Amino acid sequence: MFEEEYDDYDSIPQAVRHLFKESGGKYVLIPAGEIKTAQDVANVQEGLRKEREDHKTTKGKLARFNGLEPEEVHEKLDRIEELEAAAAGKLDETKINEMVEARLRSKTAPLERQINQLTTEKGELEGEVGEYKTKERRRIIHDHIRKAATGAKIRDTALEDALLVGENVFEVDESNRVITKDGVGVTPGVEPSVWLTEIKQSRPHWWPESQGAGARGGDGGTGAANNPFTKENWNMTEQGRLMKEDRSKAEQLARAAGTTIGGQKPQ
Repeated sequence: MFEEEYDDYDSIPQAVRHLFKESGGKYVLIPAGEIKTAQDVANVQEGLRKEREDHKTTKGKLARFNGLEPEEVHEKLDRIEELEAAAAGKLDETKINEMVEARLRSKTAPLERQINQLTTEKGELEGEVGEYKTKERRRIIHDHIRKAATGAKIRDTALEDALLVGENVFEVDESNRVITKDGVGVTPGVEPSVWLTEIKQSRPHWWPESQGAGARGGDGGTGAANNPFTKENWNMTEQGRLMKEDRSKAEQLARAAGTTIGGQKPQ
């Protein structure tokens, strides 16, 4: 005989242990209605076998889709009608074109926005570079004019005027030389020192009265207005001195006077 309740599993006779279950920390006898018969066990085993068989069958069917996801299958199924219509020649070409254009716009829109942004940034950078070049050109021209103005001894009060006029008549060439432009009313291709010699005739007020147009300072006739190649100041000795000191400047002075080195006196 055996009890209906035990404190631990080991106290249950081995022959009837299958008839007990744990409840409330003790092992109690399973009610008659809950005891599994051999037929119950057989039914469970048959259910498990059938479930495994069904799973195997389902897996075999899915293998035919070559790993396609359900969403992909639905997408392809949705196009069956369209493909059948295409095969039968019933597609509306206008609608197809509209669909294609819409898809293309959706794909290219981000690229177009990026291109527009880059184009805007490129324009801004080009503007900044252009502004920098303009400022740098002005600075170089001003530096050369200041140097030439100091050598020509123009009035301090006339320097700003000389810089303003010089901005419009000078350019910086590929060799980084500051020379006069073509078609600006002065001899083209001459440096600021030669330009001051030439312009002194029309702007004598830039110089002190002793250095004005037609006046000879204490420099032996080589002041800014005294170009030794002009008709009024023709001086072959001074021409020779200038050629030895700075042949390029001598050539520019001769050209500004309307002659050349070794040429005839201007008429």
